[in-house]
Amino acid sequence: MAQIVMRAARPDEADALGELALRSKAYWGYDEEFLESCRAELTVNPGAQHVVVAVDGDRLLGFYSIDGRAPEGELAHMWLDPDVIGQGLGRKLWEHALDSARAAGFTVLLIDAEPKAEGFYLAMGAVKAGETPSGSIPGRMLPLLRIDLLTPLLEAYDRHVRPSEWADLEDEAEVTPDGPIVRIAGRRQGFISVPRDVSDVDVDALIARQRDFFAARNQGVEWKTRAHDLPASMPSRLRAAGFVPEDKETVMVGAAAKFAVDPVLPHGVTIRQTSLDSDMRRIEALNVGVWGSGVDWLADLLIQRKNQFTVFVAEAGGEVVSAGWMMPKPDKEFAGLLGGTTTAAWRGRGIYRALVSYRALAAVRMGIRYLSVDASEDSRPILELLGFTPITTTTPYVWTPPA
Repeated sequence: MAQIVMRAARPDEADALGELALRSKAYWGYDEEFLESCRAELTVNPGAQHVVVAVDGDRLLGFYSIDGRAPEGELAHMWLDPDVIGQGLGRKLWEHALDSARAAGFTVLLIDAEPKAEGFYLAMGAVKAGETPSGSIPGRMLPLLRIDLLTPLLEAYDRHVRPSEWADLEDEAEVTPDGPIVRIAGRRQGFISVPRDVSDVDVDALIARQRDFFAARNQGVEWKTRAHDLPASMPSRLRAAGFVPEDKETVMVGAAAKFAVDPVLPHGVTIRQTSLDSDMRRIEALNVGVWGSGVDWLADLLIQRKNQFTVFVAEAGGEVVSAGWMMPKPDKEFAGLLGGTTTAAWRGRGIYRALVSYRALAAVRMGIRYLSVDASEDSRPILELLGFTPITTTTPYVWTPPA
């Protein structure tokens, strides 16, 4: 095996890779009928997937594929020719796959594992995240595993941003530690601030205590998760306790100085910083007009916390057409960018980009190093074009009292 080379798979190798995968699966003792039922699931498309093969001359020895969009992806395939199983090539493919994933910006990879290969992945550092249905056999469940590829930027985010969730709060908030988490009881809804890893406690009991605490108050509560949190089974545990996931967002981070450039505004639009209560009411009216009455608390929040937020409004013809605000973290390492809702008539004309520039300029003046955004699918493409880096995803799990 001294001549092994790793290279990108060629489109004309698709059939050979599918057959190799079937031979590799047959190594585990499955019969022909079972293997035939898996054929479609083991089809490989090098033109649509990132597929890397291990070859010795013209001989295919193994391959892996990575699917998805950074920062979250999937190790969709990893198979070896049966003749080379147990000779160390699996580890080499695994390490090559992780290096490729890191280079592509992935920080989390999920694995729908072949059950009889689960031990290999666990030995390589993957963790159990739950189970997932087989794509071939109805009713059959596969181990769902996860490997985290932590980066310095992601580790800085965990170290500086998470603790700030319970440091800058509305005046009437009640803050109570409960083991590793911090429970925040606000006026509208509770919030659970969680460190990355809580796997050394009884997680189900911890979740139940938070739910029951807010049930006694007849108040909803949000448990904020990140894709790289531990235990990896946290999402399924929250669902089992009655928490419901809301829309996933991508955490985007960038150096403030990089975006602190003179903004370019469309004709007729001006942007200014404000702390006026009347402007906060106008910002709420804009957001209610776009999102509905579910955000009719926004003005009160902005007014109450104006000493914590740096707010900018974009106006055209005397009307607020967009607004964004910034929340510096206590240690000034990060500031969160929020808002950015723009009226339909003014979207796609550079206002969101300009609001980022205004806030970045303010951040640099304050000595802030990084900007972070929990970006929707609408905002993410703009932020990527600006040069923000996706580092993880965040999903709020919300428990709501029965009606």
